[in-house]
Amino acid sequence: MAWVAGADVSTGELITAAQWNNYLGASGSMEYLKTEADKLDDVSDTEPSRAFDTIYENTSGKIRIVIISVALTSSEGASFEIGSSSPPTDEIWRSGNVENECPITAIVPPGYFYRLNDDLGTPTLYQWHEYDLH
Repeated sequence: MAWVAGADVSTGELITAAQWNNYLGASGSMEYLKTEADKLDDVSDTEPSRAFDTIYENTSGKIRIVIISVALTSSEGASFEIGSSSPPTDEIWRSGNVENECPITAIVPPGYFYRLNDDLGTPTLYQWHEYDLH
């Protein structure tokens, strides 16, 4: 079923059962929303083998959420870049000169390239998860 746009109503205007059914019930809008909501739990989780300074491409055809955990000392630094062409050049995260475990979360559109850079020293890559939204 397809989505049907809601009615334009004014404050205080009475909405009849026929209008309600047209926009939410009989029209299929609720069924459409349920179908879309059901897709949210169809997420594939992977722990791919990844490394610093390597360019990857999202070839899944789906939106990809990348979650990374990197440990830095006060003499280390790292950054994360994405882009529609290779090499990616849009820096969306950078950290350095801190002693910390740094979480990185990025949304990578389909067809985009991404890379975690080892900018300074030898940071430790703890975890790398990728979630493709269906």
